[in-house]
Parts: sequence; structure tokens; C-alpha cells
Amino acid sequence: MSETNETNPGRLRLLLSALNEGLYEKEQAVALALLSAVAGESLFLLGPPGVAKSMIARRLKEAFAGASSFEYLMSRFSTPDEIFGPVSISKLKDEDRYERVTDGYLPSADIVFLDEIWKAGPGIQNALLTVLNEKVYRNGRQLIRLPLKGLIAASNELPAEGEGLEALWDRFLLRCVVTDISRNDLFDRMITDTAPSVPGVPEELKLTARELEVWRWGMDRIVVPEILLAFIHRMRDELIRGDSVDAVSATEEVFRVSDRRWKKAVNVLRASAFLNGRSEVRLSDAMLLAHVLWDAPDRREALLRLLSRALVQTIEETCRVQLLQDRMAALRDELRSQVRSEAPETKGMKVVHSFYYQLITGHSSRNIFMYASEYKQLDKNRPTPFVLVTDRYKTGGQVLKKYEKSRYPSVFPKDILQVVARPCAVVVNGKEYPLLTEKTTDELPDAEPLGLVDEQWLEVMKRLAEEIKESKARLQTFKEQETDCAAGHLFLDEGLRNRVEDALRAASFSLNRIENELNELQYACGNSR
Repeated sequence: MSETNETNPGRLRLLLSALNEGLYEKEQAVALALLSAVAGESLFLLGPPGVAKSMIARRLKEAFAGASSFEYLMSRFSTPDEIFGPVSISKLKDEDRYERVTDGYLPSADIVFLDEIWKAGPGIQNALLTVLNEKVYRNGRQLIRLPLKGLIAASNELPAEGEGLEALWDRFLLRCVVTDISRNDLFDRMITDTAPSVPGVPEELKLTARELEVWRWGMDRIVVPEILLAFIHRMRDELIRGDSVDAVSATEEVFRVSDRRWKKAVNVLRASAFLNGRSEVRLSDAMLLAHVLWDAPDRREALLRLLSRALVQTIEETCRVQLLQDRMAALRDELRSQVRSEAPETKGMKVVHSFYYQLITGHSSRNIFMYASEYKQLDKNRPTPFVLVTDRYKTGGQVLKKYEKSRYPSVFPKDILQVVARPCAVVVNGKEYPLLTEKTTDELPDAEPLGLVDEQWLEVMKRLAEEIKESKARLQTFKEQETDCAAGHLFLDEGLRNRVEDALRAASFSLNRIENELNELQYACGNSR
């Protein structure tokens, strides 16, 4: 195989498929195991006995050409000799040197699996800290650089508080919960399957040591763009502030993530981007933080909420949503202060939701509105055609809008309403409906109605419309890129992919809402398009 600093995501997809053969509902754990090994990090699997945690580690060994493995079930009585090798009697006797025979033990293995990790004694824990963080092991006077590619630890519980396990727990960068098979059809296949527990992986799919070395050089050169840093900044703020549902107080630090952990997390995101065949980290890669930042299974849902919120805010910031919202609000306030005074016959009318008069229909569950500007243009004798349009953005009700065939080409003639004006009322198809006045007790927000405005304000609205159009185009390009990244991502499960898509939809909704508000403002100011 030729040495290259580029990957073939198709080959990696085939490799993951081969590693998952005969495993059921363990795709995410296997993917994280491969990612952690290629990135040079460690993985912790949390789950009860019998859910294939050890099998995942054995499968990972098959991903690497010529790899050796070591696995051990910890107990309170485990000694360093059992993990790192026995002391060499001959060297101790003949050379007065305290060294271990490491062949066949952890220091000589490419893939290591340590079950019931939290039962390890202090001597083992201290040695593991250096192994996990620096990939070295001090054997007497020698400092051995380990061939270790991936270390997977497992337990059916989290480390107990007050036992000094915090440092070791922090070293496991990626964390995954492994559960029993939930689908009956997959469960049936598992219990009736007679294939070998570790099927062979084709040699052409396996990763070589030299290949990994070249790839890690390439990973270091993956670009971390400003948008990714902005997302991380926002996530740090969110994690410190926490979710109000979970926080005991406003100042409680709900999730604590060390600087070292953040640095290693970014390295994993670089590895993810590289293995997916990209030259820079995308927000889709950042969703892998869902497997990095949690500290307890029951907090994972809170973490996912924070990730989703930070993702939406980052996308909206990139597309200038907040800036456009502020400009929209400022424009409405300016127009309200500049608007011409309304005609005397509309004095006492109550304006709601900034633009509308409300029809009193006698049905509290049915709210119907019409633009104040259109009411003032109604004729008292000759009917004007209107249509009833559902408004989901502003009022949550229905709006009577002047009928124009070009705007509503699909409206049936029977749905066109004939409207004439009455003092503080409208007549719709011969039936009179009073309009809400200041004396009416209904509690709705007051506002001065907008009338016709000067050309300069119409020009301001036109420029704002152009800015909205530019932001929507930017979001569309961004959406296409992120959707493609998420859809074909090697390491994201369906739930995380859906959160990326949901965040993109939320940002799109925000821009559409601003655009609709501007259209509404233009319409209310007599600039009907």
C-alpha cells in the first residue's frame, strides 16, 4: 500500500462494516474505538456484563495489520506484575536492576483492553496515567515508548467519588454507553448466529503502522476554522452556566472540562475530519463532543441540549441572524416614530401585534386580524376583495389580506371575501364584525399603526431585504456543506446527524421569520409587492 497523507473514507467504511460483522447495535462503539485508536486516544465503555464490551476491543485489534493485544480483568487484588509483566529475576540478581519482563503484557501490546478498570490499585493507576497521556512506560531505568495504538477500558459503573480516580477518569477522552440489543430481529440473529465471534478482516482493509504515522502527520495539518473555535467558546460558556433545568443554582458549574481535555478533544475532531477526507474541521465533527464531555449517563441528555443550543447559535451568528433581528427591531422603532398621524375616523382603534386591527368574531379560539393600513384604504360603499391567510409567524391566527391574483393564484373564487368599512368595524360578505378598540378589555400589545412612509424608509427596507437575501444564500451554502458532511460521516450516529439537520433548520426558520416580518412591515407601510 502506498504511503499517503490522505485517507479513503470508502475504505474506512468497508473496514467499519467488517469490524461490525456479527455485532448488533454496536456500530457507534466500534466507530469510536477506531477513531480513538487512529487519533492516539483512549476509550471508556460503560455497560453491564455481557453486552460485548470485550468483543469490541478484540474487533479493534483486527483493524491493524500485525497487531498484538493484551486484555485483563481487574480485581482489588490485581498487581502491577499482572499488567506490566513480572520482575526479571536474572536482572535483579545479576545486574542489580529492577526491570520487568514486558513481552506479552501491556507495554508490548498494540491494543489493550482493561475490564473493571476502577478496581485497579494505586500502583496500577499511577502507571496507567503516564501510559494514557504520554504513551510511555518507565521500566526500571528505561523509559519505553509504547507501540500502543488503542486502549479500551470498561466497567459497569463510573468511578466512585473520594477514591482518587478523577485523574484516571479524565484520561479517557472518548466515552460510550453500551447496552443490550433492543431490536428483537437483531436479538434473534445474535442468539442464532454460529459465525466466529471475531470474523477475519481482509488484509487490504487493515491499517499499517507506517500508514498511521503518515496519517497523524496529516491530522496535525487539518485546519480548525474560526467557526469551530466560536462553537467551542460558546460550548465552554454553556457548560459553565449549564442548563437551568439541571443546575441547582445560577452559578453552579454543571460540567467541568479541563484545558487538557479540550486540547485532546480538538485533536480528535481533527482526526475525524481527516478520516472523512476533509481538510478542515466542520461543525458536524464537533458533534462528537457528545462522546467527550459527559461525566455521567444521566447527564448526557442535558449535554445534548447544550450542544444543540450552541450549534444553532453558532450557525445563526455565522449567518448574521442576530444582527438582522436587531436591525429589524431598530427599523420598526424608527418607522413608528416617523409615521404620519392616522386619520380621525380610526381614533380609538387598538393596534395589536404592531400592524393589525383585530376582528371580534365571538369565538375566543379563532383570532382574525387585518392590517391597519388596509383598513384605512377600504371603501365605505364599494366592496374590496380579500382572502383569509393563516399567519404562523406573528399572530398565530388568520389575517385578512387584500386579494391580488398575482399573489394568490390558487385561491378559488368561492374563497374570495368582499369587505367594506364601517366605523370601528368591517363587513365581510354581508356580516358585520366590530374591531377591537382601546375600551375593549382584551389584553393585547399596543402599538401605533404604521401608515404610508417616506421613500427613504422604503429604501432602507430594500437594503435590509438584500442583506437577508445574502444571509439566506450564505446559509444555503453552509447547509449544503454541513448536510453532506453529516450524512456521510463515519463516526456520527443517526441521532447526532439529526441534531445537525435540526440546527440548520432552526437557523433557516429564524431567517425566514425575519424576512416575513420585513415583508409584513413593507406591506403595512403601503409598499405592497
